[in-house]
Amino acid sequence: MNNIVDDKYFESYFDLNVHELMLKDKPRTLAYKDAIEKNASDFKDKVILDVGSGTGILSMFAAKAGAKKVYAVEGSLMAIYCKQLVEANNLDSIITVIHKRLEDIEQEIPEKVDIIISEWMGFYLFHESMLDSVIYARDKYLKPNGIMFPSRADLFMTPVNLDSFYKKKINFWNDVYGFDFSLLSETAFDIINTAPLTDTLEPSQKILKENNIRQFNFNTITIEELADIVIDDIEFNYNIENPRAIHGFGIWFICYFDGTTTTVELSTSPDDPETHWKQTTILMPQGGIQLQGGEVMKCRLQMTQDIENKRRYELSLDFPDSDDEQDDDQDHEDEDTLETTNSHEYDSTCECLQCSIITQLSSQSSPQ
Repeated sequence: MNNIVDDKYFESYFDLNVHELMLKDKPRTLAYKDAIEKNASDFKDKVILDVGSGTGILSMFAAKAGAKKVYAVEGSLMAIYCKQLVEANNLDSIITVIHKRLEDIEQEIPEKVDIIISEWMGFYLFHESMLDSVIYARDKYLKPNGIMFPSRADLFMTPVNLDSFYKKKINFWNDVYGFDFSLLSETAFDIINTAPLTDTLEPSQKILKENNIRQFNFNTITIEELADIVIDDIEFNYNIENPRAIHGFGIWFICYFDGTTTTVELSTSPDDPETHWKQTTILMPQGGIQLQGGEVMKCRLQMTQDIENKRRYELSLDFPDSDDEQDDDQDHEDEDTLETTNSHEYDSTCECLQCSIITQLSSQSSPQ
């Protein structure tokens, strides 16, 4: 990874406000605390590696659970405070703070570890995360059959309606103290849509029940797999009585801590208490897409690592106009096939859900 980019990443974690935000995130912090305390037998007299220790809170949880030794690795200058906090809490006989990038460590960790703990997750799990470093640590330091906390994660997605967001951010321009400023609404949307929207979704904004679109096992996932994550054939059964405009697709994750005694969950779902990760929404063109119910909607999500900064990802959401497994000469009007696969060559005159999506997206993205 570009060292300048990495330096900027670690500089951001010297900001005390960042750590205050994370520590005050009770669902996040208590999930780690519960996972460690409820699986204390896994930590008793064991050697632990905390990757990206920050203030050292996870290392302290591990020490209190009976760990014999904890290596707290922190690449930012927060390591200085971490060491002082460890000493202030009389845990310096157990916790050794290492102020280095994990990849730069040579002799400071002289043994294999039983458990790796790390709060590495970013928005939609991967963006601004440090999973690469955690995998590096796993491959170099974790004992065979060692434990990863978190152990695995599920990624979820569903179409969402953002009427309240549009009213607040876009429709505002329609009437500004009695004047028509609506020509600015498109510019306002374009500014917002320069990146996926990170905000809190309400359960009522979910148009359909979310799909579990991919499972990730952190005991086995490789660094190479992180470069380009493609999730094909995501299906939503759009069989609802009162269809609403689809303004975007919300994405979130649930992490699982699989201990010997129990499994603890850390959820970032709209249905659960809010976390600092909130949810990520990939926005549709301004105004969303209007669809009728009764069919199956297929899409494809791709998450691609930035070449220069591997902690960052680019999201793309596509709506395929044909099924690669379907023969090109299959009859477009074969109703039995459409009911089961909803896949055929795109036709702008077709009123099926899949063709409607593509038509609306094409018309909204075309130059006026």
